Amino acid sequence: MMKPLFLFYCAILVGLTTISGLLLLLYHCAPVLYYLCTGILLGSVGYCVVQYLAPKSRVSGNGKAVFITGCDSGFGFGLAKRLDSLGFTVFAGCLLADSGGEGSKKLRAECSSRLSTVQIDVTDDGQVQAAVQQVKGRLPTGSEGLYALVNNAGVWQPGEIEWVSMAAYRRVMEVNAFGTVRVTKAFLPLIRRAKGRVVNVTSAVGLHATPAASAYCMTKAAVEFFSDALRHEMHKWGVKVVIVQPGNFAQSTDIILPTVFNKYTEDMQNNMEDVVMEDYGMEYFDFTMEQLRLEGEEEANDPTTVIEAMVNAVTLTTPSHRYLVGSSFEDYVTWMWLGYFPTWWTDLAETTENEGDPKPAMLKN
Repeated sequence: MMKPLFLFYCAILVGLTTISGLLLLLYHCAPVLYYLCTGILLGSVGYCVVQYLAPKSRVSGNGKAVFITGCDSGFGFGLAKRLDSLGFTVFAGCLLADSGGEGSKKLRAECSSRLSTVQIDVTDDGQVQAAVQQVKGRLPTGSEGLYALVNNAGVWQPGEIEWVSMAAYRRVMEVNAFGTVRVTKAFLPLIRRAKGRVVNVTSAVGLHATPAASAYCMTKAAVEFFSDALRHEMHKWGVKVVIVQPGNFAQSTDIILPTVFNKYTEDMQNNMEDVVMEDYGMEYFDFTMEQLRLEGEEEANDPTTVIEAMVNAVTLTTPSHRYLVGSSFEDYVTWMWLGYFPTWWTDLAETTENEGDPKPAMLKN
């Protein structure tokens, strides 16, 4: 099977050949138009090269405040420490700030007095409003509002669609999607007055869904579209909206800890309908969950590149709209193209299924 990347290269080759042919035709038939088109083309390429190579200016953290959700561990924890070291006033939102969480303790112990932890459960309207009031009361002197909001809090949910309960779908959506919307709406007045920015952490799987992770994928896709709409709406206010899309970094966070993963597995097994369990069989269920666990263990455990992208999103004067981190160019092309190909081709491109791998019980007959 030809890989999507090869098709992409073929499409580029066809496109370049077509452009070359048209320019050659213009050269012989309309020389003036040829020189005009060639100048525009070369000028466009030159502009893109200059923009890419030009030094990037950054804002100073002095007198600027940032609120980050999901700072108990992972990306949020690392970003809070990094922005504190750059001179920002950091409000580190932690789920366990008021209950002795290790992450909030470490942040208070290892960072400057500019950093303060804030108790927040992004699914709780009361806690979100309380966090807004707490931030208002602690903004740096002379600050007009909140310079940046980073929506980083999130949870995972493995399992094929028939295995995952509706309650589990709602839980993931409530945290990853509605939590982002809830926190953003609450802080937007402070962001608008400071002409600040909103940084939303989505995922590469928000671009193209992967099997056995539908609940997580759909929430990240929802945040992608929410962020795009927000970016257009906030443009008139001078507010920037940036998306950070980590690739395979589950080991860098706590969303796939063994205790958490085992609980997901147990909950699915206990709540699965009898007919579903009968048709799939325990052998296939156990094999699939073990494969998901192993894939998670193989993912990157160094969050540095993601944190750097988040720092760029917060500090660059003109940040990109999107930062895709930890995925190769081939991965990106594959994700972009797979949605337009037949399902059998998609399965071949995404999976490494062997003939000896277990099949659902009902398909063995």
